Formats: sequence, C-alpha cells, structure tokens
Amino acid sequence: MTTAKYRATPQALIFDFDGVLADTEPLYWRAWCELLKPCNIDFTWADYCRIGRGIRDENMLSSLAELISDPDAMHRLKERLPERKEIVRRWKLAQPPIAEATIALLHSVARRSLGLVTSSDRSDIEPLLHRAGIAECFTACVFGDEITAHKPDPAPYLLMREKLQVSGGIVFEDSDAGLKSAADAGFDVVRVESPDQLPALVHKLLNRDSGGKYNERT
Repeated sequence: MTTAKYRATPQALIFDFDGVLADTEPLYWRAWCELLKPCNIDFTWADYCRIGRGIRDENMLSSLAELISDPDAMHRLKERLPERKEIVRRWKLAQPPIAEATIALLHSVARRSLGLVTSSDRSDIEPLLHRAGIAECFTACVFGDEITAHKPDPAPYLLMREKLQVSGGIVFEDSDAGLKSAADAGFDVVRVESPDQLPALVHKLLNRDSGGKYNERT
C-alpha cells in the first residue's frame, strides 16, 4: 500500500454504498450464514470479508464453490439467492442503515459533483436513498444491474467517469475489490473501514492543507 498526495480540488467525490454510506455488510453476512446452515459451514465474518465483501452474488458463488464440494448443495444455494436478497431487503427496511451523520454529510457537499457506484441492483438501493432523502444529492449513479463486468473490474468506475464527464476524482470504498476497481479506472481512493468513519474522513479531506496527505491506494 502506498500513500499519495492530492493537491487540486477533486473533480468529484464518489461513494460505494454497502459498507461506506450504509452499514449493510453485516446484514449480507448474516443472510449468507442463514443460507449456508444446511451445508454445515462455519462462515465467519472474516470469511465474508475475504471472499464476499463488495462482490456480486454470482462471483460470491464461485468462491463458495471452493468451500462446498457437493454440487447439489451448490445448486440449492444458487436457487435460494432470491431468498437471501429478500431477507436483506426486509432487514434494511426494518432498520434504515444510513446514519444521520452521513445524511447530513451528503447534503453539506451536494453542491459538488457526487457519484454513487454500487454492486447492488437499483431496486435494492434507490428506495433506501429516497427514504433517507439523499437521492437528489448524487449527480450520477452506477448500479450493479446496469453493467456486466463488476468490481474488481474497472468497468463500474469507468462508466462513472463517463456519466460525470470527469478524468478523475476521489473514491471512498471499503472492499479490496472496490478499491482496485476505482484505482484501475484512474481514481484516487480512500479506504473506509466502517461507515461511521465516513463523515470525518470526507471533512478532513476537504479541509486539508493543499499539500496534505490523504490517499491510500491498494
């Protein structure tokens, strides 16, 4: 990991959703644990962070195939993916996952060019954005169901560059896959360890001295 300097005003601020704007990654992990119970697999949080964080279900299944040797079990798991999505959707609606501090942050920087890049489908994310009152804060969004190549491929962030008409900017991501995707698309990247850190990270970056260090690339 290297540290870089950013001296100019960023052209855009771009955010991942799960694990950055919203504290949803534990919900995905719990839902996967429910699906994996019949397989008698102890699927730990560390396991999820290693193979599932920031990853689409299709790629997640490929990784799980290394843990599950029974083809029939894998087939049943694939058939239950809609159930996993519905479980997470109910949990998200029951307890909105976007903190008030993050909502306030986005409104405070809404005059800037803001982007949202997520591996989740539009139908899963847009209701949460509208419910939190932040949908209009974003100049452009890239959802998982509008592209065919997903993180860690740079395609999602290349599409964001096209939508925002920028050559670069600062991306806030929590997963290795997301960080690689953004960096390979030419963006500067900041790792967010947990959503509650985001407001302080953004404010520190925007209030930095012109020669201040902020950026951690993977």
